[in-house]
This record gives sequence, C-alpha cells and structure tokens, in this order.
Amino acid sequence: MTKPIENIYFPYWIPSVIEKEHDYRGDGRFSYTCHLLHVYSSENLLSASKKLADYVSEILHEKVYFLTLKQDLYSSEENETIVDLYCQQPISVFELTEDTSNDSSKNGILSSILKQQTATCVLDLKINPSSDFSFDFCELKNSLDTMHIWFSHWVTFQQVLEMNTEHLFLTKTNFLQEDFILLIDKWRDGWNLKWKVLMIEFDEDIDIDECVDGEYIDLQPEDWKRKSVIYRNSPILLNRYEGSIEKSWGTVIRTGYHILRRDAIIASIGIEIGRFGWFHIQSDNEGPEIQMLSHYRSFGLE
Repeated sequence: MTKPIENIYFPYWIPSVIEKEHDYRGDGRFSYTCHLLHVYSSENLLSASKKLADYVSEILHEKVYFLTLKQDLYSSEENETIVDLYCQQPISVFELTEDTSNDSSKNGILSSILKQQTATCVLDLKINPSSDFSFDFCELKNSLDTMHIWFSHWVTFQQVLEMNTEHLFLTKTNFLQEDFILLIDKWRDGWNLKWKVLMIEFDEDIDIDECVDGEYIDLQPEDWKRKSVIYRNSPILLNRYEGSIEKSWGTVIRTGYHILRRDAIIASIGIEIGRFGWFHIQSDNEGPEIQMLSHYRSFGLE
C-alpha cells in the first residue's frame, strides 16, 4: 500500500484501462483511453475526493475542467456540498443529470445547484424537472459559450430571447411554429439577440415557407452557402435554399432562408426532418461562406 496522502489511500498505483470511442461533432469517431484507480479514504468521501482532485490538478499543473453531477446518486445535502466544494473557482464545463419529472420536491435543490455552479464555457443540462419547475437564467454566475438543455419543456419563449450564451441548443421543447415566426419577425424588425446560434426541437412539424413573408429568390445548389450571392440579390432580402449536411452520423437535408436585414446582417433559418429548427446569425468575421452547425438529434440519435 502506498503512503497515505491526507487520509487517502491507493492500494496499488496500477490503473484499470478502458478503451472508449466518441463522435461528439459528427466529424468521425475518435478513440481515447480512460485510466481508473481504486481509492479508499478514512474520512468523508466528498471532501476526500476534492483533496484528490486538487492533488492531481497540482502535480499535472491543470485546473479542473469538467464536472459532471448525477444528482440521483447523492442526497440533497451531498449535492449541495459537491457544488460548493468544486465550484469555488470557475470551471469550464458543468453537466447536471437527473430525472425529477415526478418529484416537485427536488425543484429547490435544482435551482440552488444552477445558481451555485460556475461554468464559464458549457452548461449541459440533462435534467428532466417537473412541469412546475422554473428558473431565472439571469441568476447564472457567468455568460456562456454553449448551453444545452435536453428536456426544455420548462423553458419559456421570453427566456429564449434573453439567454446569455453564444450557442443555445434546446431539445424536447413545447414550442410551436407560431413561436418560430415571432422570433424571426422580431429579428427582422431589428431585435438584437445575445446568442448567435439557436437550435430548437419543436413540438410540431414546421412549414418553413409559412414562417417568412416577402419576395424571395431560390438559390442554386452551388450557391446555398455563398454570402456574396445573398448580398448581390439585394434589395430582395429572402434567399431560399435547400442543402445537404453530411456528417459521420449520416446526411440530413436542411431547407430554409438566408435573410438579409436592412443593416446588412444575415440570419440563416432552416428546418431539418420536420421539427428541428435553426436560427444562425452570421458573422462577417467567419469568411465568405454561410456557417451551418449540426446536432446529432436531427440525425435520429439520442
């Protein structure tokens, strides 16, 4: 047995090795190796785990980057303690998981954890709260690059307008076509949003041609991502496109419109397989091509 480190013991320093594969962005599967160690402690497991994380962070000169909290594994008090221990400093990615759809008594702890967590890059919410759950996103401590809410039935349309994140992915929502139309109309009227990319899994199939009004031009297949063609077509502000997005997950067809606003900003709206909607505000700094993100949900993946 190795020498104890503040009441933490390693029976042996030979990790179990597990080979895994992942394909997060649809750019092809990549392999990586997990190393697992058996650790024993003579004190509280949560505080001992934090000491170990701090020790490994110090010897590797790396900060804690990713924290996953599976609420169902711990009591409410333990969940609070974990967040308090690990979120004293900012972390890049925070993932929260639990299905409390049939237990409104867990709403308080969910709100408390969301207020306390300190994610600065990605907030990944795999929670499925009860139908009466609500949260004020203005209470988050940091603005984000990406927010992903997997069960979004509790998110309101007004919150979508005010979300302080660059990329917002909402799956399994209660939103309808009328909400998409209102969002598009508000942007065309000059509303400036904090996010740049929005993906919504709607609660009904969307007819994209009913979501915009005005004269439009059908883009040729070779032009569907060319900003220069959109600018050239002005004063016509609507450019209808249909294009295929190919990823390692498969191929999906996106149908939509590039909308040129009167201040020369382009927004690309589109629909995939009926109910997966996209709203992408294009940047002049991203080059001559229209940018198109994708999400594995629209490829039939969970």
